[in-house]
Amino acid sequence: MEEHKPTIVYRYGEGLYVNLTNRCPTACVFCVKNSWKMEYRGSDLNLQGAEPSPADVLALAKAEWAAAPFKEFVFCGYGEPTMRLEALLACARMIRNGRAEPLPRNLRIRLNTNGLANAVWGRNVVPEMKGLIDSVHVSLNSADPAQWRERMRPMDPWADTGFEKVKEFIREASLLLPETVASVVEDKDVDLARFRGLAATLGAEVRVRPRLETEAGK
Repeated sequence: MEEHKPTIVYRYGEGLYVNLTNRCPTACVFCVKNSWKMEYRGSDLNLQGAEPSPADVLALAKAEWAAAPFKEFVFCGYGEPTMRLEALLACARMIRNGRAEPLPRNLRIRLNTNGLANAVWGRNVVPEMKGLIDSVHVSLNSADPAQWRERMRPMDPWADTGFEKVKEFIREASLLLPETVASVVEDKDVDLARFRGLAATLGAEVRVRPRLETEAGK
């Protein structure tokens, strides 16, 4: 039987995407990981519990860079990257400190997240990202807390307070990081005007995303 070799880093568009974990505190209604059987456009993202170390990630990233440079290093897989906060920060720190050559120190680093990191870790983690993360895209998906809960389906520990904690995360990120984007997967039942208004009060830009099945680029 052929040994299962999950994809740790994969290319999409002009970026290199990092699959740190399959763990996630939400089970979003629009997530395709089950219907796509943990595959993403030809890449098998099923880690089967064997999460990569920062050294593993950077070794693969260096090899990819040697093959062809990329414009962005993106933490995004079929899991919530901040569930492995320390590994995420370690990767970014080694790039910034010049310990991941030939990756350039000024390589753009982006985090795609559901914004629940502060709730999961019980503290404001955004200051730890300052100087390391250039852009954070937060999958907020609604300006209404009840609808957020319906769309995101958070686990019980974060169901009641999660919406406010995500807003807190976005607000903090908008103050400390160069770019903060609140994203929403398009849905006829979502009030986009209200969503844009909330994002503005939090200091975030807005991105309306088509469903992944039809998305042409990130």
